[in-house]
Amino acid sequence: MDDFEKEYPGFDWKNTPAYKHPGGKDCPCPKHEYIREQMRVAQTISESNKDMPPEQRQQGKITLKFCPDHYDVYFNEVIPAMPFKYRFMTKVALKIGAITIQKLTYMQSDQCFYCKFGSGGFDKKTELPPI
Repeated sequence: MDDFEKEYPGFDWKNTPAYKHPGGKDCPCPKHEYIREQMRVAQTISESNKDMPPEQRQQGKITLKFCPDHYDVYFNEVIPAMPFKYRFMTKVALKIGAITIQKLTYMQSDQCFYCKFGSGGFDKKTELPPI
């Protein structure tokens, strides 16, 4: 993260859509790192199921939990920024239920994947949002 800030001083990667980042898909920012991680997860599930008959295939039940802010980031920025192949696989996985997305409340943001691991999102919520 520090290297990214040194290379691109003043670049607001949190509030800039992923497709406008420097370096395109090879951008070293946390947002693109998260996108690459999601592609690796989809690829691993695909590879492990390649040589097995359909009834013995691994059912990759993955539940991703996002706070309201990161839920929007995932659907509006992360998925559209993926290359077509991975975007298609992610959408199919969502439709067939291999990946489940759970939208948390702000009170549960300590369980949010982005907030918990800090990869490509906003900082952890330190106070309650306005009601």
